[in-house]
Amino acid sequence: MSEPSWLERAVYALAFRAENDAIARALLQGLMQGFFRMVAADRRRGGTRLLDFAREAVVRFGHWRAPILRQRLKLDVNDMGDLGRLQDWEDRVFGVTGHWSERAVRTATKCETECPYAEAAKGAPELCTDVIHALETATFHALNPRYRLVPLERLLSKGDVECTFRHELI
Repeated sequence: MSEPSWLERAVYALAFRAENDAIARALLQGLMQGFFRMVAADRRRGGTRLLDFAREAVVRFGHWRAPILRQRLKLDVNDMGDLGRLQDWEDRVFGVTGHWSERAVRTATKCETECPYAEAAKGAPELCTDVIHALETATFHALNPRYRLVPLERLLSKGDVECTFRHELI
């Protein structure tokens, strides 16, 4: 896997800063909104270049951020319920809201009910099914190789009332 570019590292740093900095959070969310719209526009024209780039970039981000978040959040990598705190961190940073319907040692299910990117992703639900899935899988799998994210089917970007993330340690 290639190393993150200087631009990717700058976005990564912004993501970590955004947790406690409203200006950084607004900037990060604006960048993500714009990128989601660009990918959706590219997909409507039949393109896949931006989608492929996004998938590769989030896998690098997932691998890069996993050890940092493990240490920062003091995650128990053998407890899926505790690992769920990583998704809570993401949601705070990226402006997503939801709730946990299940948090146990081997499984956890989060229902995200509001996402600022859902409307833009309607033009390219692959942003969720492929890119976000790849981000979560890369991050959590780097923390625990027994991790599995069930394919994302219920999505706000598909018109559902929530995005359902079912995490498992198998």
